[in-house]
Amino acid sequence: MVPSKDDFQSVLVQARELVSEQLEMTEKVIMDVAKAAPAGIAERLESLFQRKGKRIRSTLLCLIAKSGEKQPDTSRVAHACAGIELLHLASLVHDDIIDGTDIRRGQKTAHKEWGTQVAVLIGDYVLSQAMRCVINEESRDVPVALSDAADKLISGEILELDHSGDMNLSFEMYDSIIDGKTAALLDAAARIGGVLAGFTPEQADLCAQMGSHFGIAFQIVDDLLDYGFGSKNLDKAKFTDLSNGLITLPLLYYFDACSAEERAEMEGLITKASEAGVPEIIIEKMNAKDAFEKAKACAQEHLEKALEIAQSLPAGKFTDEIVAMFSSMSDRGN
Repeated sequence: MVPSKDDFQSVLVQARELVSEQLEMTEKVIMDVAKAAPAGIAERLESLFQRKGKRIRSTLLCLIAKSGEKQPDTSRVAHACAGIELLHLASLVHDDIIDGTDIRRGQKTAHKEWGTQVAVLIGDYVLSQAMRCVINEESRDVPVALSDAADKLISGEILELDHSGDMNLSFEMYDSIIDGKTAALLDAAARIGGVLAGFTPEQADLCAQMGSHFGIAFQIVDDLLDYGFGSKNLDKAKFTDLSNGLITLPLLYYFDACSAEERAEMEGLITKASEAGVPEIIIEKMNAKDAFEKAKACAQEHLEKALEIAQSLPAGKFTDEIVAMFSSMSDRGN
């Protein structure tokens, strides 16, 4: 039975419980990285690693890895998950510096706590340790997938910076940016899961496509949450994208539907997005053009594509849980 679509957090809790052995070992691998680090780094890493996220990427990896005929070695899965989570964390540390974000997961961001210079280097260290987690993996496909994800992630972030404040951003360029900055990690997590499940290269490719569609949908929902659309107990500041001059999908849909006069007015409002009351005016105008609903429909299209692939995986409780995650994700509130 697929849980209700408005219950993503419950679905995620259930999914984590299903792969709890692998996730518990993942946490141990991650904390061992902190313990093995030199003095001055170890204490900071322990503080950073205790601020756990939702573990969506590693949970997906585990579910796919366990959906095959033969159950994979728990240590292999845990090390791959640790690699994915550490790469994700390194990107967040660097993103927060670039975006000037003060709060992440309800706590001070690394650069606010330790200063920008230290935070940059901590992010670099975490990135290097992500790769070390899979250095002894018996399948070369795993470290290659993780390395490819790092390349795409960084490229996507640079592309985003290059187009910061670009009011003429195209839908195609937006797709290229999120394909790197968000989809790449879920693509890699799903591909690695397929490799560890013992799937054929063709099946692993399909898993990667599934992860990519899920990742694109995830980012679009994030874009919506940044405007407060559908948000509940959001663990990061709203209007961050707008204040940083990032043109995301809802705004692209607004520009696609508005007149030249409305566009000029909106562009003027965006330059003042950090001023009190301005984001609310922007949101009102975007609602009038159904910009948020159109973006949500686009996210749903990608989720449907991910679901189609998920339903082609070997039947069983792990695949059922993947389907439940995808079915409920578009209505997550944080």
